[in-house]
Amino acid sequence: MRKQLITGILLAFAVFSQAAEQLPLDKNVRRGKLPNGLSYYIRNNTQTPNVADFYIAQRVGSILEEKQQRGLAHFLEHMAFNGTLNFPGDSIKPGVVKWCESVGIKFGQNLNAYTSVDETVYNISSAPVTNMNIVDSCLLILHDWSHSLLLKDSEIDKERGVVHEEWRTRRSGMAVQRLMEDAAPVIYKGTKYEDCLPIGNMDIVDHFKYKDLRDYYAKWYRPDLQAIIVVGDINVDSIENKIKTIFGSIPTPVNPAERIYYPVNNNDSIIVFTAKDKEQPTVNFSIYMKRDATPRNEHNSVSNYEDSYKSKIIMKMLNDRLKEIVKQSNPPFLSSSVRDGSFFLSNTKDAFSSSMMCKQNNIKEGIAALIGELQRARHLGFTQSELDRAKSETLRFAQNAYNSREKKRNGHYVKMCLRNFLDEEPMMSAEDELKEVTKLNSEISLKDINSAVDNIITNNNEVVTIYGPDKNGFMMPSRSDIISCIKNAQSKKYEPYVDKGVSADLISGKIKAGKIVSEKEWKHGYRLFTLSNGMKVYVRPTNFEADRINLYAFSLGGKSLYPVSDMANLNYITAAIAESGIGDFDATSLDKILDGKTVKLSPYIGEETEGLKGYSNIKNMKELFQLAHLYFTSPRQDKSAFASLMNRQSEFLTNRDANPNVSYNDSIISILYGNNPRMAPIKKENLSLVNYDRIMQIYKERFADASDFSVILTGNIDMNTVRPLICNYLASLKGYKSNEQIKDNHVYIRDVNETHIFQKEQSTPSSLTSIFIKAKTDYNAENSLLIDVMSQILRMMYTDKVREEKGGTYGVSVNGELEKYPYAEALMKISFRTDPEKYQTLIPIIYEQLNILAKDGPSEENLNKVKEYEYKTYGQVKITNDYWNYIAYNQLFNKVDFDDNYLQRVKSLTINDIRNFAMKMLQPNNRIEITMKSK
Repeated sequence: MRKQLITGILLAFAVFSQAAEQLPLDKNVRRGKLPNGLSYYIRNNTQTPNVADFYIAQRVGSILEEKQQRGLAHFLEHMAFNGTLNFPGDSIKPGVVKWCESVGIKFGQNLNAYTSVDETVYNISSAPVTNMNIVDSCLLILHDWSHSLLLKDSEIDKERGVVHEEWRTRRSGMAVQRLMEDAAPVIYKGTKYEDCLPIGNMDIVDHFKYKDLRDYYAKWYRPDLQAIIVVGDINVDSIENKIKTIFGSIPTPVNPAERIYYPVNNNDSIIVFTAKDKEQPTVNFSIYMKRDATPRNEHNSVSNYEDSYKSKIIMKMLNDRLKEIVKQSNPPFLSSSVRDGSFFLSNTKDAFSSSMMCKQNNIKEGIAALIGELQRARHLGFTQSELDRAKSETLRFAQNAYNSREKKRNGHYVKMCLRNFLDEEPMMSAEDELKEVTKLNSEISLKDINSAVDNIITNNNEVVTIYGPDKNGFMMPSRSDIISCIKNAQSKKYEPYVDKGVSADLISGKIKAGKIVSEKEWKHGYRLFTLSNGMKVYVRPTNFEADRINLYAFSLGGKSLYPVSDMANLNYITAAIAESGIGDFDATSLDKILDGKTVKLSPYIGEETEGLKGYSNIKNMKELFQLAHLYFTSPRQDKSAFASLMNRQSEFLTNRDANPNVSYNDSIISILYGNNPRMAPIKKENLSLVNYDRIMQIYKERFADASDFSVILTGNIDMNTVRPLICNYLASLKGYKSNEQIKDNHVYIRDVNETHIFQKEQSTPSSLTSIFIKAKTDYNAENSLLIDVMSQILRMMYTDKVREEKGGTYGVSVNGELEKYPYAEALMKISFRTDPEKYQTLIPIIYEQLNILAKDGPSEENLNKVKEYEYKTYGQVKITNDYWNYIAYNQLFNKVDFDDNYLQRVKSLTINDIRNFAMKMLQPNNRIEITMKSK
């Protein structure tokens, strides 16, 4: 009896110890909970000075709606921007959007929200926090979102149209969205998930009673289901005190409704959903193998982290095998990947899933090949070399996170806090995570990994979906054929996977190094190295990112130097080189040798330039330079890889015109450029014109002469380390001083004033409009700023007049830019989607607002909003490598300094400056409107 008692105590202790073994939480995050149940997370982060992110997360979403409320969780999210207690948007106090934009927090960009099945999250990002009044107001907005939305009848009615247009935008040309909606009732039959997508039912959105929305808000928006997250350049103690003061007064809910996490049923036989859609261009297959989800309270456990580690390792190795199959000369499918996580829409059931794009005329062959590869891994496991590479990749991610731990943006820490609150996921520091990964890398064996595969690829509890095109000649396999194909593939025996070994070095032979012939200070903190071959290298050491180095090389010429007869080859040149590999390595071997290394570099040939773009960390900077050298000297010809590319493209392009958006874009290009053959779209019938030998010839021509290349290097660079790399791998390249220039091939947007309206059958009725306005102007920093500011102001005007007042569209997009080649001009594009019946009402408003801007200029209020945004944003971008790379490139390519005196140029902008520029844009009457309406 005594022995049994002791054994029982020991077992209980063991169970308790295992349950109590939790991962450490990031000590730099202050967590707390108020008496009313509201949680909070606060973290100081000075990576971007003077700004902070403010979030409110809610453990509620569309799954909690009642039948008459379908779509109201998402609708409520919209209403958070249309009147709150402290920001009512009346004649006395501004609304949330108006106030935020007055201090440089742009709606859509910095001020936003999302609703999903299980969560709703609101954010105020990049808020300027040097003024404590702004901090207080941001917290007050979060308070109002939590508890004090006004939900006025008139505002609800105005928003109905906006939400309906969002529904239209998400469904138009998006067959997959519609097919997912159709699939849910089949794969979730008998559960709450049958009908739970956040966008909801448009009949309910258009006609629901006001009380239904208020009931949802009162029932589910409450402190015990909410968390406040503040990350940025803030004082943690001060923010904590403010949170306690501002949110502590929200009452504790009395007899609150239970927040249920709804279960998902298991199934003994395979559930199959197949459907066709006229706008679906490809055949998409997915198989899910469901299993019980890890309980939420175990997500932060050491054992769950180990399981997750094993899963990620397995997914990496499986995806590598699938990529290798795709590169076969005639692959059984066009693309494929695997993942392990939540099932479809639901977090309460996990699933291993594999998806692929099938060949339209042989779906069953693709299914058999995919299932076969899964079974090969399930029964025979992986090899030690595969595991070693996967471990090196996993360690690389952890090491990179640790090396850059002091340079992480606010959003990184916000995401950690969000997932910890919403899903109880781990919230470790980079240091602790590196320790865990290092420990698991050393402890987990190949046997452990292969044993885990059975727990993931179970061949049980399966669900299959296939989406295909609804067109003549396409036959969807029957349910019985699909099940038979899967079962047959699962019952077969397979040969073990053979992992081909790769060399350890990218470059095995010795390179004759060149020299740096001169070195001097240049502009913007860069140092200019002129090399013995004529190449110029611009280097700027920065500490903006602790472990990142960007490389951008370019030379003039690009596609412009080739005749129209080469356009088919030029369209595929970058893809062909990527598929073929470089040096001694085919594409698969190159991926293998780069596993565990943080380095990426790709060649490109654009309209006006050719070059290389990529990055590395400090440790792999040598490999970055080696790749650059090889892309110049050793492009690899692989006819099998090219055949694979062409076979896949032929299949992919078979049904390209099914999506009406593709046809619309083709029409835009044809109309704008007057059917210029250089701008013709890629179509299946053109593939016969693609010649691999010619592609290789053109590529070698573009990279034959290093002397006319400029190379921009920006990042955490040690000059003593980079000099020998420059000499060995860049100065050693051949240079002939060809000095090529851009050729004018007369590819212009036509100078006309035209309106084009055409009809096309669309599954979701809509009218899609794009307006192009252009005017000749000098290419300089002043005009670049003017067209950018004009675009931002027009967006505000259209948001007020078209979205909010008329409820006519989800949003009007306005984009403006300067073009230098073939001649200097400003181009502005205005586009929106709406109900076809609303087009005639909205299009006059679009032109009316343009004319108002040209006649009267912007309001002082709107101009000041843009200025505040630009002041703040400049402070953020100037501490990034990408910004200075952009500045250096434009200085070299366009001969314009976009950074010089930027803030002063913003400050000096006047209403007349914008009015005059808008007038200049409209005066030539160069306008092309293109509208596609539903039949």
